Amino acid sequence: MKKLIYKLAVGITIISGLSSCDGFLDRLPTDSVVAQNAMATLYDAGVVVNGLYTDLKYYTMYGSYMAYMGDMRADNIYPTNIGGQSNNIYAMTYESEQSTYFSLWNGFYTTIMRANTVIQNIEALEVETDSDIATKNDYLGQAYAVRALCYFDLARLYGYPYLRDNGASLGAVLIETPVAPHESRLPRSTVAQTYQMVQQDLETALGLLSKEKNTGHFNWWAARLLQARVHLYKGEYSQAYTAAVDVIDNSPYRYVPNNEYRDYWGREGDDESVLELLVSTDGDIDPDGGFYTIYHNLWFGEPNSGGSLIPTKKWRELFTNTPNDVRGQMITYDDPNGEGKKTGELWLKKFIGNVDRGYTFRRNNPRILRITEAYLIAAEAGLESGASDASDYLNIIRKRADPTAQDVVATLDLIQEERQKEFIGEGHRFFDIMRRGGTIKRDIAEDPRDYAGGVGYTNSFDWDSYQVALPISRTERLIYPELQQNPGYKE
Repeated sequence: MKKLIYKLAVGITIISGLSSCDGFLDRLPTDSVVAQNAMATLYDAGVVVNGLYTDLKYYTMYGSYMAYMGDMRADNIYPTNIGGQSNNIYAMTYESEQSTYFSLWNGFYTTIMRANTVIQNIEALEVETDSDIATKNDYLGQAYAVRALCYFDLARLYGYPYLRDNGASLGAVLIETPVAPHESRLPRSTVAQTYQMVQQDLETALGLLSKEKNTGHFNWWAARLLQARVHLYKGEYSQAYTAAVDVIDNSPYRYVPNNEYRDYWGREGDDESVLELLVSTDGDIDPDGGFYTIYHNLWFGEPNSGGSLIPTKKWRELFTNTPNDVRGQMITYDDPNGEGKKTGELWLKKFIGNVDRGYTFRRNNPRILRITEAYLIAAEAGLESGASDASDYLNIIRKRADPTAQDVVATLDLIQEERQKEFIGEGHRFFDIMRRGGTIKRDIAEDPRDYAGGVGYTNSFDWDSYQVALPISRTERLIYPELQQNPGYKE
């Protein structure tokens, strides 16, 4: 028992040490415990690897802000009232003079430093049996895959879309080792260089990861699907198609049928989820139990729900002519005489809470990668690369949502529409529009609730708009003046 307590204490101490930083690279992430000692056994290493996912599920990252960046900056979700941080994201009125930046930059680098610690130190862990060697390799593969995800999303948030300029814009600061302060003052690399590192990390991860399901963690198939997504964003359509079809045909994951779709969002570890982050009462997604997540703010069904975000008129109207589409059936009226918020609004009943664990709407596992995405990548990349079955992949997902749907011949517009219907609240839409050079238009005359389409706001965005790339905050630039600011923002 004393040995077990010691191991737990070591694991907790290293995780606490990894999360403490004033600037994004301000101190060694292992300043509380020497990493070599913290990973003395496979058990210890497993505790540290579990810590790679800790910050990712918080509202400051995939629990809210990544979804906000993908849905609220686009045309899927808007706030019910003007004001607050969600307004800055929705209206894209953020400025570099703000002291912090939605915690995304710091959050990703905290996780990257943790991954670097695992990568640098786990090799010293001595194991003998084939089973232990496989476990050690899997832990190392997870570290590479998590780091790849973080760098990819840093490039998406702080750089311009790859296809705009072949990745010539500024991307992330590329760090491959736990760094001391005197080593940390590095300039930003380009988006192309960031993507190159992402792809290298994924190739390395694929040589190490297990193909077995591992709920809440990266496995081989999750890394392979992320690889397909990265290829898609780069316009490497043949490679994206091959990777996506590999996941569809050979992985243990399967899309849920129509009659289980609504229930899927309350289940943990379902075959639909290739990578989901696990939220539990033992590891709160924020100190008060989830009040600030996107899931809380989308929910109207109880008096104490957030009720501050609603699906846009444009998204709701996608289902005007398809009443049998299960996703359209998630649009629910909040009756002023009912038992919910009594707002009279139309709201989204998608994220119902982790019912398997008895959790309310506040506790949803963020879905990072779903098998449905593999089908829609196969459709888009297949269409672009001349695959004969591109339409088949699109029609499978259309008919899963609406069994009465008729087959269509795939077009880019139809695929994008399907992605918009499918991924609301999951953070894809803004990036889907921008990565292909599309335009987001807002017009208060067409939708009075779309207030950012009014006077005083920028009513049209494309990939040349400077707000597409987030600014480096004033706090980070004061600490690290070597960080180059994005165009359009105050230096």
